[in-house]
Amino acid sequence: MVKRIIVAFLALAVVGFIGYRASVNYRAKKAAANRPLAEKIVPVQTTSPQSRTFVDTIKASGNVQADSEVTLYSKVPGKIAQNNVKMGTVITPGMTVAVVDRDEIGYLFNAYEVKSNVKGVVSRVLQNPGALVGPSTPLMTLVDIDIVKAVAAVDELKIRFVRMGQPVKVRLQAYPGEIFNARVTNISPVGNPVSRTIDVEVSIPNAGHRAKPGMYAEAEFEQGQHSGLVLPIVAVVDRAGRKYVFFAADGKAVMKEVTTGAVTGDMIEITSGLDGSETIITTGADKLENNDKINVVKS
Repeated sequence: MVKRIIVAFLALAVVGFIGYRASVNYRAKKAAANRPLAEKIVPVQTTSPQSRTFVDTIKASGNVQADSEVTLYSKVPGKIAQNNVKMGTVITPGMTVAVVDRDEIGYLFNAYEVKSNVKGVVSRVLQNPGALVGPSTPLMTLVDIDIVKAVAAVDELKIRFVRMGQPVKVRLQAYPGEIFNARVTNISPVGNPVSRTIDVEVSIPNAGHRAKPGMYAEAEFEQGQHSGLVLPIVAVVDRAGRKYVFFAADGKAVMKEVTTGAVTGDMIEITSGLDGSETIITTGADKLENNDKINVVKS
């Protein structure tokens, strides 16, 4: 009997202790729930939109071509006795490029010298010594690349902005970051009805022969200029594919949707949504929600 009383007493003590702890935890949670949350104040920096002049451009791509390409032939039949040149040889007018042996059974001829009547660089040697050639057999091709051309396909809706002699900036994929200065030297009189483009030829001075026929080129034509507002890129945030900025008003961040344009360095053009009088949040914009309280910190 005494043993049962002791067991019951211990059970009641355990239950009482558990209840006490539960009560303490409940009161602590309730007090925490009723305690006011710390106010969220985001430190930010601000700026004002700046006005800037933008150059509108037209971009079109094409391939580099030689200023001219010539194929040399022998005027007489015979056998190639020797080639005096190889790929990359610089040719001047009157230079002997190959010798043709005209010997035939029963006849004796002097060797015939094949001379070039143009300047250029040998791009291909088509016949080796010992090859039989005739007046219709091509021996080699020469290209003149002191000036090269790029033929770019310009959108027909933009062709009215392109004129003869217009300066053009050309970028070659082979030389990242470099600009080659060129000028418009020809505009096709017809358009492509499939691509809706018109071929425009630009000529590029190429004294060092760095630009080579076949290279990929992108030509940039100036279309005009316009003025616009710019902001640091960090001021523009992307939310669900739409662009927003926050402007500071009465100690709060107010969200405003904008549309953007060209990016120049660390600045981005704002094409609509602002009038230039706003105080725009830059640093800290990515941490904000609409109507968050802010603390403007000077940089």
